[in-house]
This record gives sequence, C-alpha cells and structure tokens, in this order.
Amino acid sequence: MTIQYIDPQERWSEAIVHNGVVYYTSVPTNLIADAYLQTKSALTEIDNMLARVNSNKNLILDATIFISDKTDLTGMNKAWDEWVTKGRAPVRCTVQAALMNENYKVEIKIVAAINL
Repeated sequence: MTIQYIDPQERWSEAIVHNGVVYYTSVPTNLIADAYLQTKSALTEIDNMLARVNSNKNLILDATIFISDKTDLTGMNKAWDEWVTKGRAPVRCTVQAALMNENYKVEIKIVAAINL
C-alpha cells in the first residue's frame, strides 16, 4: 500500500493520494473578496492541485462545501455553477460552519479519481 503525501507539513498535508484517489481541501487565496470571488479562488486552487496529480474537475467524486454564512449560498452557487461541467457534477454537500480563519467565506473538500 502506497500513500503519497503532497506538500506535507507538520500538522497536515496539502493533499493525499491513495489507490488512484486524491483527497484535497481547498481554501481561497483572495480573503478580501466576497463569497462568489472566494469560491472562484478556491475552485482555481482545486484545478491546480488536480492538474498536479493527473486529474481534473470531471473526475471529482465527492465535494463538501463549507460556508460561514448561509446568505453567501447564492454567490457560492453562482461560482460553482460557472465552474462545474454540466452532466459531470460530483455528489455535493454544503454545510454552514464556523470556519477557522474568520476571513474565509468558503472551504471546499474534494475526493477525486486520478487518471492512471
């Protein structure tokens, strides 16, 4: 059994690859933006990570989206709908949560298959 740790840190790894599946949590890099732009930023980070491990958004199996304020759901959904491939959307769950960085409006956790 092989587990690949992508950019491991002391407390967490950027992503994990195991058995042809990547596990990754994306946060926005633009923390002064609204929920729409923060979601676009987090989705760009997902695209970047998936490219690093030979995957893409059409291979995402599962997505969990955490938003800090339910009034941001419309902006988050707008960015998501612009990004996701129609007919290839993963299973998705959206949760309102108190995020650990008070400037985060969104975090997105994904599980995706890898092109082997």
